[in-house]
Amino acid sequence: MAEIKTIAGELVGNKYKPGFQFNFTIAVPMVDVQEFALFLEHDRQNDANLNSMLTLADEGKAPYCIYIGINPGKLTMPDGTVRGMRMNSYDLFDREYADFVVFELIPYITKTYGLNISPSPDMHMVSGGSSGGISSFVMAWFHPEYFHRVYMCSPSFLAMGRGNELPYLIRKYETKPLRIYHESSENEPNDYFGWSRGIDEETDKGLVFAGYDYRFEQFKGEGHSSRYRNEANAYKRNEWIWKDYATKAIAAQANSPRVSKVIPFGSRWEPCDAFPTKASFDIPDAIRTYDHVVPSFDNLTWYAADQNDDIVYLYVADEGISPEKRILHATLHTIPRIYPKGAIAMATDAVDRLYVLTAIGIQCVRTFGLIDVILDLPDDSAPVDIAVTDALYVKTERSIYRRPLCPDCIDFEQATRKYTSYYD
Repeated sequence: MAEIKTIAGELVGNKYKPGFQFNFTIAVPMVDVQEFALFLEHDRQNDANLNSMLTLADEGKAPYCIYIGINPGKLTMPDGTVRGMRMNSYDLFDREYADFVVFELIPYITKTYGLNISPSPDMHMVSGGSSGGISSFVMAWFHPEYFHRVYMCSPSFLAMGRGNELPYLIRKYETKPLRIYHESSENEPNDYFGWSRGIDEETDKGLVFAGYDYRFEQFKGEGHSSRYRNEANAYKRNEWIWKDYATKAIAAQANSPRVSKVIPFGSRWEPCDAFPTKASFDIPDAIRTYDHVVPSFDNLTWYAADQNDDIVYLYVADEGISPEKRILHATLHTIPRIYPKGAIAMATDAVDRLYVLTAIGIQCVRTFGLIDVILDLPDDSAPVDIAVTDALYVKTERSIYRRPLCPDCIDFEQATRKYTSYYD
């Protein structure tokens, strides 16, 4: 096994997690390579992962990695006492910790210690158990352009910081280019913030539904994170996670069946020159106060929403329309600390699917009021407007983009209100 040099350090969060002190260790293999892969570990160094990766690299089954073990943040109070911030670092369905790692921690480490890490996301892995497990997934979820490989052991997708919403969002979003190894045990905790075994199985079913490059293993008669520091298991899972690393890029293999009803698999946002001219509507006075109002394609209903409210309302388009007759049509998904929470713009297609442009993506609402698909935004600047004509168009502060839709969605000559139920 290759020898390693160990480095210990600390970094205090600046723009992200300000004031949080993070201690870390770095294991650098003493080998002559052009560049290293990156293996980021939650909750300090895990010798099982470190040793198995060194063995796999010696065997040519994985690259040599710069291995970073990071401890949860700590915060010093005015009286000098130190408060552990593990929940605030790991358990939140929130991008700040991921941004801290990608934009502050890793650049600091590479610059300070002169480490040459590959820029390829295929060469970056994030790993953790329990709260570190959900944090690993959340990190890759918000930064799939940086991390493509994920190991999570008994991940706490629980009601600590809205992590319990993730298994359902996994089903609705486009499938991300991730390879994921997931372990769980039979005797997981059952506490006030949820049942770990139940949410592990829900997460498993969601990842399978969405078509991820994914493997799930559950251990009977064992407890929480039981194999996290088991070296034999670490060798097996890391061998699978890094399989074909030198010859095969990690990519989404499919989208969920629901996403495939809206966009062709493999389609991408393409920059374009012009945003379509949107039709103007004679909006009834009774509902003019909303930020956004659009009619259904057959003019039988109106959809109304505000930018700061996560609700879309429906009004029947009759002579007696009034504010008192509003119907709750859809409850929009939100992510903590991402604003605005509600509709930035709206449009409908040829089967009366409502496209709601939000800060977390384009949320697609069927006539039954259910959101079945969330499409990723084309860039990381603020979204501005949306339109459906011969394709789906989005305007952001940076540019204008076009994306193909499935034929039924844009066949306005054969447009038909498609009443749907739970299982259309």
